[in-house]
Amino acid sequence: MKLIIAEKPAQARDYAEALGGFQRKDGYLESKDFYITWCFGHLIELEKDSVYREGTTWDLSYLPLIPETFRYTIGKDQKGKVDPGKKKQLNTIKDLAKKSTEIINATDADREGETIFLYVYNFLNLKLPFRRLWISSLTKGDIIKGFSNLLSAKEVSNLGKAGYARAISDWLVGINGTQAATLKLGNRNLLTIGRVQTAILKIICERYLKHLNFKPSFSYRIVTEHQFEQQSFDSATNIFERKEDAENFFQYLKPSHIFKEKIEAYKNVYPPLLHSIDTLIVEANNIFSYSGQQTLNAAQSLYEKKLTTYPRTDSNYINDENYSNLKSYLSSLAREILDLNFTFSQDKPKSVNASKLTGSHDAIIPTGEIKGYNTLSIVEKNVYKLIIHKCLESFSIKAIYKKGKYIFENNEIEFYTYTSVLVEIGWKFFSFHPEIEDEENGFNLDLSYIPGESVKIEAKELVEIKSQPPKLYTDANLIPDLTNIGKFLKEENSELLLLLKGQIDLNEVQIGTQATRPIIIERLKKLEFISIEKKKYIPTEKGLAYYNTIKDLKVSNIANTAILEKELKDIADGKLNDNIFYSNLNNYIKGIVSDILNIECKLKLNKKATFGFCPKCKTGRIIEGLKGFGCDQYKSGCDFVIWKVTAGKKLSEKNISDLLNSKETSMIKGLTSLKGSTFDAKLYLDEDFRVKFKFE
Repeated sequence: MKLIIAEKPAQARDYAEALGGFQRKDGYLESKDFYITWCFGHLIELEKDSVYREGTTWDLSYLPLIPETFRYTIGKDQKGKVDPGKKKQLNTIKDLAKKSTEIINATDADREGETIFLYVYNFLNLKLPFRRLWISSLTKGDIIKGFSNLLSAKEVSNLGKAGYARAISDWLVGINGTQAATLKLGNRNLLTIGRVQTAILKIICERYLKHLNFKPSFSYRIVTEHQFEQQSFDSATNIFERKEDAENFFQYLKPSHIFKEKIEAYKNVYPPLLHSIDTLIVEANNIFSYSGQQTLNAAQSLYEKKLTTYPRTDSNYINDENYSNLKSYLSSLAREILDLNFTFSQDKPKSVNASKLTGSHDAIIPTGEIKGYNTLSIVEKNVYKLIIHKCLESFSIKAIYKKGKYIFENNEIEFYTYTSVLVEIGWKFFSFHPEIEDEENGFNLDLSYIPGESVKIEAKELVEIKSQPPKLYTDANLIPDLTNIGKFLKEENSELLLLLKGQIDLNEVQIGTQATRPIIIERLKKLEFISIEKKKYIPTEKGLAYYNTIKDLKVSNIANTAILEKELKDIADGKLNDNIFYSNLNNYIKGIVSDILNIECKLKLNKKATFGFCPKCKTGRIIEGLKGFGCDQYKSGCDFVIWKVTAGKKLSEKNISDLLNSKETSMIKGLTSLKGSTFDAKLYLDEDFRVKFKFE
């Protein structure tokens, strides 16, 4: 008998259904050739730090805490006791292993799944040989094919080493960083330190502060208006950096331009690549405002329901075999789910390229199964449709634009008029919202001027162009920065570049993984370090105070976090010996603790709650004062305020929130006029952001 160990019960049932001939037992399934059982996720976990030290309270004396040998335990419940269900399931696996000749590791085909299996295998001290099931979908065909082409344990051994290294590094950074920072800097406040969590919080806080403290600069251009056969059009200069130069030229502008030439060219816009989990998260946030965690959960559910392939992938490509399979069902799927007629391009799509596969899995694609589609939630259906739409886009033909550039001259300065017309819609027809006007499909114009012809100026204007602050982070722009931290550091002109140069390839650096980033962002919300306002990540007062305390610590250094992530990937790829990694890690942990203990400061949390952005100045935050709720940018001139007592009535926090978010409250009873009579009214903000009464 062979023992198949799945990650979850549902996964085990899919295997049993595909292989056939199984009967349900207590905690496992059995056929004449196989036992199938499961892990309930993490049956085994790293022991708590308390087993390596004396006493029940934290103390600086034992830090840094770096165990010589790490211990593992059966998963605990919320009370800290061994979970009886997990203990029973572990005994089931142990008993089945005694009756088996071989084990097949059939957990999720990723680093986390590999770690879950190895934790159990090593904890039970199993000696049976094992092989690895590696599949990207849970359809019957892929399961059968996967069991016919099992990998050897050696082929995935580096992935297992990387899984252990990731868990141990997170444990060491979390335990040592959190306890050292809390005891030294916390002032009775818990300072949670996380290897990736702290870096992401720092990135969000620094972007917010740059946005808040942004000082705009100004540039200038001259725009002129013209008439051609009852059609108006504009022409404009390049940018003037100095206002004096623009004003000087504007003053001596001649009443007519001289037409110089017309340049026409066709621009090809090729189909996009397929979805990885990161690009899917970005698109779902842009279109539906879904959080990263919502999209990841939906994608995981679609995989478990056999509608799509494995979601935790960083690849935007598929191989030729998967493309061939897609061609057999994608057109019918598009008709049935999207009511679209689709024909594949004759050319081989760019997204079909096995040499470009960057990880263990192809891009996210539909499997062709549609059973259960009608039972999906709204979020799952929308994410599923995004995946199908992206396939249609990727496998379609290019879009083509006709670009025009008219060049005029006035007093030796050139003016330009640009045109852009979509002449071949191509793949854009299959976009999720093709009805939305294409940004590139702009102004169409056909001017039949001849070189040297005079073009009269009907009107002219000196336009001031105000620079914009860096955009606050959303899932749509945070994820790209975290997945390509090298590009982010270059754009930010960061000093961290000096630390990274020569150590790692900046194009391969990222913070966190596809699976962990959404979870960590959710954790930052639960810790009340960040909040979400209109899709934007805003640090709370607590988060900013925490950031200001730990921002200069070694553990908060984004470069160090990026280097650790790269080293974990190198272990998985067989490029780095894990013993070297642990040696470097131990030195890093010692440096973290020493760094914290040498800082002389305490965290001072600002207990004042904030109520979002100021509706008047758009940059300040609304905070509670003694007599009212006002903008924290009052020193810069913003006079917005909502008094706590209005018409003799103390306003509730809900009233304040309604005014700020909806600009109007519900009906408030018992207001008092200046003459002493009572009345009922709603409060609203007028165009000048003053509180007024609205009577029914």
